[in-house]
Amino acid sequence: MSKLNEKYIDLETKLLNFHIKSTEEFKRGSNHIFLCKMSNLKENFYAIYKPKIGEKPLRDFKYGSLYKREIASYEISKFLNWPKLPPIVIRDGIYGEGSFQFYIPHDPSNNYFDLYEKYKEELELVALFDLIILNTDRKAGSILIDEDMQIWSIDQALSFNSYTRIRTVMFEYNNRLIQDKQIKEIKILIDNLESESILLNSLYDLLDKEEILSLLKRCKQIVNSKFFPDLDPYYNVPYPLI
Repeated sequence: MSKLNEKYIDLETKLLNFHIKSTEEFKRGSNHIFLCKMSNLKENFYAIYKPKIGEKPLRDFKYGSLYKREIASYEISKFLNWPKLPPIVIRDGIYGEGSFQFYIPHDPSNNYFDLYEKYKEELELVALFDLIILNTDRKAGSILIDEDMQIWSIDQALSFNSYTRIRTVMFEYNNRLIQDKQIKEIKILIDNLESESILLNSLYDLLDKEEILSLLKRCKQIVNSKFFPDLDPYYNVPYPLI
């Protein structure tokens, strides 16, 4: 097990077991999102709480499934060891079951458009990951840089629906050759999606069978193509951009 995964497991345990000391609405938007102070006798940290009942009904996604899609995205990123997604778990909060994700302290004035030139390689992994999970909402503001200058990806809830299209602001990677290292890692992911693996069993608790089969199909298409697709900046774009 990598040191990064060991750290993730430690944070997952804390997210599951620490006392929720306070809950405050974090930002206003389509869904209700809360900032929770997590505490035990020795340590405090913050988590983003997205309760199931706070999800707004959407045409393209089954109601009450968004928080589980966040977890599914995290499980796949943890398996691949890229990109960095903050540790996240399912637990009960003041508004019932939902996702609790470790809050990354960051400067919100930075986003993908500001970070691309300096962090092209790290961001390429995010763009590739979005193809795998079929992310329909990759806004510039869902890319964070922490106090240690590490890139993090957040807000992967609108993913895995094979009847939608990818939406992103990351068009710089159009038609780019995918690195051999990532192709090999996606092949390992395919093997685990085609066998009774721990990963596959965890995904069955989070996604529909059809969505898992579509995930497998996309992975195979990426391996066979070896190139990023030519996405249309007028069609494959989210709103708002940030």
